[in-house]
Amino acid sequence: MTDNKQVVSQLTQQKPRDVLVVAPTELTIHHRHRQSFQTTPTLSNYIFKVIAKLSIVSAMLFGISALSYWGLEIVEANTIPIIEERYDWQTQKHICFGWMLVTFSSFLGSTSFGNESH
Repeated sequence: MTDNKQVVSQLTQQKPRDVLVVAPTELTIHHRHRQSFQTTPTLSNYIFKVIAKLSIVSAMLFGISALSYWGLEIVEANTIPIIEERYDWQTQKHICFGWMLVTFSSFLGSTSFGNESH
């Protein structure tokens, strides 16, 4: 208990510090300029970026079309065939899954070869 009283008495006995009042117009903000090491973009990096973006978009589109073919395959399996025309939805679904695999592989390849440093 006596230790707390001593600390409080020392704080109250200190002289008040002078506060410098500055007008808001005199305040300035100083920015530190960071040195950033940016590599110059080369043609190969640009090509890899374009291939990566296009391949991921095409992989998504092939995935959506494969899902729609899968739905059409289910609908056709559950309906009574009146006409003997049957579409081969399963083959088209497998083709879309194959192309989706190819485009996703090209995405992985282009992102691994592109050397983008941050």
